[in-house]
Amino acid sequence: MKKLCWAFALILPSLSQAQTNAHFLEKLWETDTIVAIPESVLPNATNTGLYVSLIDGGGWDVDGKGGVGKLSLDGKHYTPGWITGLNAPKGLGRFGNRLYVADISNVVVIDIAKGAIEKKIDIAGANGLNDITVDANGIVYVSDSKAGKVYRIERDVPQLYMDNLAGANGLKATKAGLYILANKAVLLADAHKQLKTITTLPNGGDGVEEAGDGDLIVSEWIGFVYYVYADGRKELLLDRQKEKKNTADIHYDIPTKTLYIPGFNTKTVSAWRLIDANRAASLLWNDNRLATLRQKAQTSDANATQLIAQLRTQADHLLQLPLTSVMDKDVTPPSGNKHDYMSHAPYYWYDSSKPNGLPYIRHDGRRNPEIYKITDHRNLGELGGNVQTLTLAWYLSGDDRYCTKATQLLRHWFLDEATRMNPNLEYAQGIPGINTGRGTGIIETIPLIGIAQAALLLEGSTAWTTTDAKALRSWYTQYLDWMLSSNNGTQEHNATNNHGTWFLAQATACALYIGDAAKARMLAEEGKAKMDHQIEVDGKMPEELARTNGLGYSTYNLQAFFTLAHLAGHTGVDLWQYKDQQQGSIRIAFDWLIPYALDQKKWEYQQISAYNKDELYALLLQAYPVYSDQKYLADARLIYPNGGNPVTEITWGL
Repeated sequence: MKKLCWAFALILPSLSQAQTNAHFLEKLWETDTIVAIPESVLPNATNTGLYVSLIDGGGWDVDGKGGVGKLSLDGKHYTPGWITGLNAPKGLGRFGNRLYVADISNVVVIDIAKGAIEKKIDIAGANGLNDITVDANGIVYVSDSKAGKVYRIERDVPQLYMDNLAGANGLKATKAGLYILANKAVLLADAHKQLKTITTLPNGGDGVEEAGDGDLIVSEWIGFVYYVYADGRKELLLDRQKEKKNTADIHYDIPTKTLYIPGFNTKTVSAWRLIDANRAASLLWNDNRLATLRQKAQTSDANATQLIAQLRTQADHLLQLPLTSVMDKDVTPPSGNKHDYMSHAPYYWYDSSKPNGLPYIRHDGRRNPEIYKITDHRNLGELGGNVQTLTLAWYLSGDDRYCTKATQLLRHWFLDEATRMNPNLEYAQGIPGINTGRGTGIIETIPLIGIAQAALLLEGSTAWTTTDAKALRSWYTQYLDWMLSSNNGTQEHNATNNHGTWFLAQATACALYIGDAAKARMLAEEGKAKMDHQIEVDGKMPEELARTNGLGYSTYNLQAFFTLAHLAGHTGVDLWQYKDQQQGSIRIAFDWLIPYALDQKKWEYQQISAYNKDELYALLLQAYPVYSDQKYLADARLIYPNGGNPVTEITWGL
């Protein structure tokens, strides 16, 4: 809710977000400056859109300019004039077919189905009504910030509920009681109106929402948002005061972990995903997008239905495939244990000048077909793609056949004693005549990133059990330990090209999946050093341009940086906007590459193999929401005017 005035000294939070937070906010979208002073947001009954209170004038002016608008969950569609003729509407509450709106001296009751004002409940003596909350029984509570009071409305009859609450503002009715933001504190009133102070706030609160397990999310109108633990500890989630943007009466949707923030004077509404670094809910996929897509399909939206049907066609084929594991290969690793992963270096060939052809010699960019005789690399790659396709098909369709198959695939590769892979890559990309394995082989476990993402989503299924999840996290823990301590891992960790970037992406994903927030942040921070070395001021990446497939490897390294940037966002590290020591950045590198990859400029380096634009297409779809630049979307449509692979469209499309 709007603060009464600016006549106070701004107190900056003393919390160190970068160093102490276990929770972070990741921006999903923000509207243009078209929303007429939005003060509060609240989802509709089906959670398919938002109601927005619009002051459109002075914060306490009786001018008839205010109203309630509607906004789509993706922020793209805005209807300002759903309800008009209000004054300075602020808090919103909903129960059944009624929407309650706090409007200075009365509570406006709106018939949602009719989209019309049903009645106004006048509260005698009130002239600063602010926030509203409705409990499970339909009882309405409304705060009066100017009078420091809270009123209770039952059967449309208002009564004074609590008094002497200086600056009473945000309210939230819960099973635990009524949360009240007043006296620069977060208070909890029990059924007997006994108050307990949960924590204090530097500048006084505005909006308060449940975050689960007794925790809260609290906003201060001047631009700060906090995560407040049940025991009173708090973390600074967001500082928009630096941008001179307000954070008014927020709403948090627990199932999608989405926080909606009305920007008040900035005339915007924004949406943010809450990230718990200790309980990763997602690594790369947009939970809100997936939930919205599923909801659209359930309401027979043509585009969503068609996209999911295409995905299910792919998933149906996968239902018939046999299970694969490291035990399928016909050769045995030097350890004598077929549970160990094994592969040969792809660009090394038999030396015909030697009697026995040893040692093999390198031909960069030329893939030796002998590598396919050992099936581990191919099978792991296919496993990653198949598990993701099946998991998405299950989530979006509700068909348990898909999650059951995905679970079987994961158990067979990682968990079953007879077929499980040992969590190391000691024998990956060995070179005949030189070694039995090397650090560069770690690049072959990139599929582990997508597998972890799928496994997180599968935790909501009936097939993937808590025992499965615990066992897979144990496997990932062991593999990450091996990555960070082995000789092979150290070599790859120190690599100064795409291998080093992909190492960090994998390791960060593993750390997030197992819930090691500190390690994930440490690894994500290392991405800056990788950029310092690799990306020049004009965007060129010399290590990749030196290869015989310079265009392909430049794209491949950007895939790694994009993946790492997505993952780093879960730790509070922003690699998307980081400029390295040479003043290069991910965006500069991508912008340099695009015209060559789209054949708009002549490529001046080597590219001995055909260039696959599928990877570029996915990067363009990812760049568009990150940088809010329509050019990326336009370039993507040059490649696939009608959309690409359904998995790509579902995970990165719009």
